[in-house]
Amino acid sequence: MSDKLLVSSIEYFRIRNAVLIFVLFAIGVSGCANRPQQSELETFERGNDYDYQLSSLAGASNYRLTLTEEGFEWPILAPGTDTALLGISLRRARGQTPAIEIKTGATNVIQYFEQGGQGRRYLDLSPLLKATIEPGDFIQFTSLGAEWNSESVNLVTFTNPSVEGRKILVVAPHPDDAEIAAFGLYQSSEADVVTITAGDAGGANFGALWSNEGEQYRAKGRIRTLDSLTVPLLGGLRPEAVRNLGYYDATLQQLWLQRPKRVGPLLAYLEEPEYYRRLNFDPELRDRVFESSWPSLVADLVSELERVQPDTIVAPHPRLDRHLDHQFASIALFEALAQWGRECDILLYTNHAIGNEAFPLGPRDGMTGLPAWNGGGLHLRRLFSHQLTVEDQRRKLVALEAMHDLRPFDLRDGNDVSQVSPLYDYFRRGARPNELFLVTDLDGARAIYEEFLGEYEVSE
Repeated sequence: MSDKLLVSSIEYFRIRNAVLIFVLFAIGVSGCANRPQQSELETFERGNDYDYQLSSLAGASNYRLTLTEEGFEWPILAPGTDTALLGISLRRARGQTPAIEIKTGATNVIQYFEQGGQGRRYLDLSPLLKATIEPGDFIQFTSLGAEWNSESVNLVTFTNPSVEGRKILVVAPHPDDAEIAAFGLYQSSEADVVTITAGDAGGANFGALWSNEGEQYRAKGRIRTLDSLTVPLLGGLRPEAVRNLGYYDATLQQLWLQRPKRVGPLLAYLEEPEYYRRLNFDPELRDRVFESSWPSLVADLVSELERVQPDTIVAPHPRLDRHLDHQFASIALFEALAQWGRECDILLYTNHAIGNEAFPLGPRDGMTGLPAWNGGGLHLRRLFSHQLTVEDQRRKLVALEAMHDLRPFDLRDGNDVSQVSPLYDYFRRGARPNELFLVTDLDGARAIYEEFLGEYEVSE
């Protein structure tokens, strides 16, 4: 073997190994061996403040309150308020799942924190807005391992348009992301769900059924694509409102890096590049020319925007969500939005928080809080805490269970699993009393886009 060929071979295996490491670390894959532990996926220092500067957001209303060791008195709020967060100074958080329980009458709210957490934190008190509370009523706080400072605090509230009757486009990087982040939201609205990838990478969930790796991942992609097209029907969506663009899992960053070149599937063996796209029920998308490239992805998203004409768009926040596919799905969407040019609300979610992959923290009776963050401006306008009834949460659990890749026990691959790590339990993480979205607009999306790519290119 020549020196040149040897070097090329070494470089090939270096790149291939790097890709395989990413796959092994891919988030949200049931049955994946040698998964990273909590300590490897938590980068936020627990003693730092959550720095969201909520009081300065354009859509914020602020109420100064006195928080004691027992709680606080409810203020007079502006009518129409749907989201309320209380900033507190967390003094100590002990035990495995430290929390504060907030009660008034028959309504109670639980917010969980990191073990050993200290500093500025936020309590989502939005469920209290629908309770029968009069100004001056006392809101009782009970420590469940978490202690706070008695001091003057700020209650920040927001008013958002009702989701009922609004055209909503939910953009999901993978099958199941729409359900984890926004099932409750999309079942309550006139929504379209568009999934970008087939989900044909990650763990070898079906390796016991297909011994050939390429065939196994092709089967996995087919199963997950069909999941993405059918599970939203459990939320009342019409079949024609659900589509999968058929791009390949774990490749969106490469599409951007190698633009305008094509990028093939990472692991799946496909005789036809458009294999997954042809699984769609929608004839227009099924027959649309497919090319796995960045310009094609952006053009597909422009087509979806023109088709749906959404008032509201739901997508990952690329600075808060650690998953590369999630980040570059939103970067492609922001480019498409710039071409489309219509003003709309953009609701940003976090399924794989950069600061702590275990987000949302604690058992599923706790509120979905803000992800850990103190990295500067997120270019937000408002927050929106969408409330889920008990029945909504039950339906969401059913939808999550219907996603093959989220099931913690899968005997088809021969795994003997006695306990699921809370880190990978999407039933714990997903089906909560609320779904929390960070709201921005076209200008905010443009700023997020520029700052993300600026930081990304510097790090490269």
